[in-house]
Amino acid sequence: MNYDRRQELTGRIVLPDDPQYNDARREFNTFFNRFPLVIVFAEEIQDVINAIRWARSREIPIRVRSGRHNYEGLSVVDAGVVIDVSEMKRVELDNRSGIVTVQTGLRDFELAEVLGRDGLVVPPGLCPTTGIGGFTLGGGQSSLSRQWGLAIDSLVEVEMVDANGCVLYANAEHNCDLFWALRGGGGGNFGVCTSFRFKTHPIDMVAYAWIEWELQDLKQVLYVWQQYTVPGADRRLTPLLSIVSGQKPLLLMQGIFLGSERELRYLLEPLLQSSPPIESTIEEIPWLEAAALIGATQPDIPESFKSVGPFVEQLLPDKAIDIIQHFITEAPSGITATVLFHGLGGAVAEIGNTETAYFYRKALSNMSPWATWDAPEGAAQGIRWVEDFRKAMLPFTRGVYVNTPDLLIENWPEAYYGCNFERLTRIKAKYDPKNVFHYPQSIPPAFCE
Repeated sequence: MNYDRRQELTGRIVLPDDPQYNDARREFNTFFNRFPLVIVFAEEIQDVINAIRWARSREIPIRVRSGRHNYEGLSVVDAGVVIDVSEMKRVELDNRSGIVTVQTGLRDFELAEVLGRDGLVVPPGLCPTTGIGGFTLGGGQSSLSRQWGLAIDSLVEVEMVDANGCVLYANAEHNCDLFWALRGGGGGNFGVCTSFRFKTHPIDMVAYAWIEWELQDLKQVLYVWQQYTVPGADRRLTPLLSIVSGQKPLLLMQGIFLGSERELRYLLEPLLQSSPPIESTIEEIPWLEAAALIGATQPDIPESFKSVGPFVEQLLPDKAIDIIQHFITEAPSGITATVLFHGLGGAVAEIGNTETAYFYRKALSNMSPWATWDAPEGAAQGIRWVEDFRKAMLPFTRGVYVNTPDLLIENWPEAYYGCNFERLTRIKAKYDPKNVFHYPQSIPPAFCE
């Protein structure tokens, strides 16, 4: 091609011959190694508009990127345009209404810090470096899900640039079908979302729990842990459970509770009695400190990994827990194997499965097997371990969280969206009829085969 790739593009433009290109194209999942034609770091909405129109005029594929955390590296494409919104970070808080307007490049913990100074919160993700855009568009499961629902349950409006480069606003009254789809329909399907408006929640001190056991106590602990996710369980607590194999095995429960230390200690007594913990801390601390402690247990640097997140809708029987124990204790030596259970229910379940595009409202938890490796030969072992684990748990799980995409899933429309998929394809046909925003497992327009 003999054209200047900078012509008509605005923002910070990175080309393959630029010294920063390799850093600019790298994803959080370093297993993927893709080479885009140009990366546009948008600094304002006009940069996004220009990039879309530039790419369409040349019939070049587009990918949208914020936090780089897509599990399958789908926010980068070979020989295409990457529209990276990570440098759009403005935040405006209306103290009177409690509504915050957030540009899409902000990371989860960055938003928590900004709002935390005013004693406010929008339910954030567990990983501090996830982009607020992709996190929100997939639903937004957080450490406060049982208390205040998903991130999309606090969302009141989205600003989006469509495939024609036009700016749209979607809320409960305007483009309400698009607003429905953007709440759980996944990132990059309908356009480039450039800002979000959320209602905030007051928060200050919280009770925080860190309870650690020997890995051999997995069965007893998981059996009791599940009871904190059932209907009727105290929704002021969102429980997490990390199960890690390898050289540093770990069985760790964490949770944030909107109440006192005394109340939380009483609430967790059955869990403390399930097996004697090797370490236990239950204390009242500032919300931001608790969020940082949870974030510290999440992956903090790019690594090669494979993961997927099926939902658990019923209490796991002994047979299912035996399967989990088997996969953890018999994991290949070339990988570090982890399973994270993320408690749901509570406020999440108070909204119907079809009221937003996020379908699995009645799930008790989300279960994510996660394999990482250092040596190249670990890749095949890790991918196989996750896939075999997912299939072994199919009798006890349902669907998959769209923010944990897995290209090995054949019936992905049902897995991600349940019965909401057909409606999503109709909305796609309305707002992106030519399927400009497409990638493996993206939502197709209704009339496309």
